[in-house]
Amino acid sequence: MNNIREAHIEDAQDIIEYIKKVSDETDFLVSGSEERQLDVKREEEFLQNIQHLTLEKMFLYEISGKIVGICNLKGINKVRIRHRTELGITVLKDYWSRGIASELINHAVDYCRLNSIKKIELTVRTDNERALKLYKKAGFEIEGEIKSFFCINGVYYNCYIMGLFV
Repeated sequence: MNNIREAHIEDAQDIIEYIKKVSDETDFLVSGSEERQLDVKREEEFLQNIQHLTLEKMFLYEISGKIVGICNLKGINKVRIRHRTELGITVLKDYWSRGIASELINHAVDYCRLNSIKKIELTVRTDNERALKLYKKAGFEIEGEIKSFFCINGVYYNCYIMGLFV
């Protein structure tokens, strides 16, 4: 059974295991697992802290109780910018091309509409064609480009800033 739900404190260990795996499956993410300081207690505290926040959420996509995708929203509660949130999304490689990322994006968009968040933003490497196609299909538009955003093994990669007004 497929299910999208908000992450809870008791998911901390499973989330850490998921992050370790997904971080090493692609170099399109900001860091690999060796750079991440993953700790169950810290993850539990993070999940506890965001539990009652509107601008910061973590949604899990599960298949038969296994986390196969995660969507994060992260905004800043300052009057002038609290209408915006940043989206981050990952899906385990074994589950690519199944529509999971699209479902997570749609869930995030619906959440934002229900909670008066007007703008969703993201950054994506300019050479990540699969993600660009996904985001454009969801209605995101390229708003700018950051030169040399990533440096992987001495090679620099640009990123697009994309946005969706909901």
